[in-house]
Amino acid sequence: MSARPKLHLGAFDQAVEGWINTDVTPHLLLARIPGLPRLLHGAGRLSDERWAAYCDGRFARLRYLDLRRRFPFPDGSVGAIYTSHTFEHLHVDAAERALTECHRVLAPGGVLRIVVPNLDDIVSHYDPADPDAFLDGVFQGRGARDNRHARHWWHYNAGSLSRRLWAAGFVEVAECAFREGRCPDLDRLEHRQWSLFLEAVRS
Repeated sequence: MSARPKLHLGAFDQAVEGWINTDVTPHLLLARIPGLPRLLHGAGRLSDERWAAYCDGRFARLRYLDLRRRFPFPDGSVGAIYTSHTFEHLHVDAAERALTECHRVLAPGGVLRIVVPNLDDIVSHYDPADPDAFLDGVFQGRGARDNRHARHWWHYNAGSLSRRLWAAGFVEVAECAFREGRCPDLDRLEHRQWSLFLEAVRS
């Protein structure tokens, strides 16, 4: 498994050496136009944080991959897949198809590690006195002009996500702790401690 490429889905500005880092962010395209990020930063249209990511080449290391489409990798060609806080941004039917694609491209014995906000934790913070704030956090925005890539369309707990992994054909589905599990390079990949962590194996 270690000799096969490793696939990082929804990497955004966390491109990790040794992985195929993918995303759909427009920053990926802007990074390929010489001088444009500098102009946008100078005009105040690009934050200092994003400019720093351009400067150190993080966006330039991304490869475009739309999780709603068939993945551009052969069957059984990938050794490991990691994705963090990405699947909640997909409609649930698209997320289920993406899990099927993860299963297809993984080699036998390959591991998928999927990290999402934990629905059980989210619900525990519901305050009936302030439902709007709760819903704004659940959906990550409420307006028609909010960034569609930032919007949350669905949430999972360990049971609901495990059932979808089993349905996609995975085996050995297990909940894990932060930076603990079979997936390689977790010390470099994993940054969101308060999340739901699941791993599943391609049989």
